[in-house]
Amino acid sequence: MERTHCTADARHIRHFLDCCEGNWHQCVYVRCLSCKAPGYCRQPDFLYHPDPEGKPCVLLMRDARLLFARLPEPTECAGALTMEQFTSLYRPYLEKEGLLEAPCLPEALLRLQEAACYDW
Repeated sequence: MERTHCTADARHIRHFLDCCEGNWHQCVYVRCLSCKAPGYCRQPDFLYHPDPEGKPCVLLMRDARLLFARLPEPTECAGALTMEQFTSLYRPYLEKEGLLEAPCLPEALLRLQEAACYDW
């Protein structure tokens, strides 16, 4: 059955869109070529844009498919990385947040960022 709604929280989606000024072309496309949780995600790739603090603000491709009129393509984004390159780039942050051992890093990042939206 085709999904008709985003799985990311609305506040997080707003934060992501603010970070990239509503333009996915300004984001970096990350390909997850070696999924540690096969079958868990239908579209493991994701977009990210650094937030004002330099943390990666992510949007999973399964939600990007619903939010944008055109499906983001790696060649049309500001850059493209593999998951290994992304992990290497953000290793200190991921270690600090305890996310390196997550079965699905994009999903774990999304949940962490969604929780931060409600950290009043």
